[in-house]
Amino acid sequence: MARKRKKYYTAPFTAKQALGVSAALLGILFVLTLLNEAMGTHLPLPSVAQMQAVFDKMDLPGVEWVDEILAQSPTSGGGLAAAPTQVEGDLKVHYIDVGQGDCQLIQAPEQNILIDAGDQGLGDEIIEYLEAQGVERIDLLIATHPHADHIGSMAEVVDHFEIGEVLFAQTPNSLLPTSKTYERLLDSISNKGLQITKAQPGNRYDLGGGAVLDILGPQREYLEDLNDNSVVCRLIFGETGFLFTGDAGEAAEEDLLNVYDSSDLQADILKLGHHGSSTANTSSWLKAVNPKYAVASCGKDNSYGHPHQEVVQRLEEMGISLWRTDQTGTIVVGSDGANLDVQMERQAA
Repeated sequence: MARKRKKYYTAPFTAKQALGVSAALLGILFVLTLLNEAMGTHLPLPSVAQMQAVFDKMDLPGVEWVDEILAQSPTSGGGLAAAPTQVEGDLKVHYIDVGQGDCQLIQAPEQNILIDAGDQGLGDEIIEYLEAQGVERIDLLIATHPHADHIGSMAEVVDHFEIGEVLFAQTPNSLLPTSKTYERLLDSISNKGLQITKAQPGNRYDLGGGAVLDILGPQREYLEDLNDNSVVCRLIFGETGFLFTGDAGEAAEEDLLNVYDSSDLQADILKLGHHGSSTANTSSWLKAVNPKYAVASCGKDNSYGHPHQEVVQRLEEMGISLWRTDQTGTIVVGSDGANLDVQMERQAA
């Protein structure tokens, strides 16, 4: 039985005390925000609206400046603005800012494809973002590989949306994770009566309106590194191409180069392997893909140093423009089959 607490003090706050409490609460918020950015990920911070509701309910005197400060406070550290993105073209590709993780949405003329779903704790934000783009059904859900920064919030996505097909890479039993995150995703898939399709190089998905998605890898089972088992796929729409690589590293890139001609790999935009790590993105790979733009999906000031300076320099030397979600937030690219229209959440510093 709960014990009833005594009310020791019932006098109202003075203005000075109110300001002290307000400052303390704001200080906690800012410290958490700074930690969030330093870790390159998303802590479960309250939203601006939630913080404002607390202050409104407390009705503290002398804190009119709270509105302005809260309105400027970056509480999420990501770029999941819940508003429809306006870009030209019948095909849209969203490189969603989920901090140190991967999440890409393809809105083709007739189908929606989601590749990965960030780390844990982002389910509500990802769902809100997808719904803001008009997504009601995910026709193809791709988990490039079962690391938490790629599948961490995928169970919530499966639970929330109607799902057509789920695509996984073939993963060696010795590398299969036993984490609760992975088990929960499998449970969500099973509870919806869905089956997991294994990615098969050579398979093509018709996305309508002339858009196609080709599965290129993995070419084999990689026993040394789970990252190399990532699903690699290429989206073609008219004369424009997009290449998605998960965390595929140098060994996977080399195998792809041995199997495909450069014409089969070329893309206008390359999602860099492993967040721009030097374990991937070799010179020979970049030369074959020959992209105009490269995207590094990474968290601000992440502890891994992604994208690595060697890769950044390599891109510069090859004349490839680099877009980084830690600097620009979410990046959305529209294609009409010939031209690209790009919108970024913010300008890089």
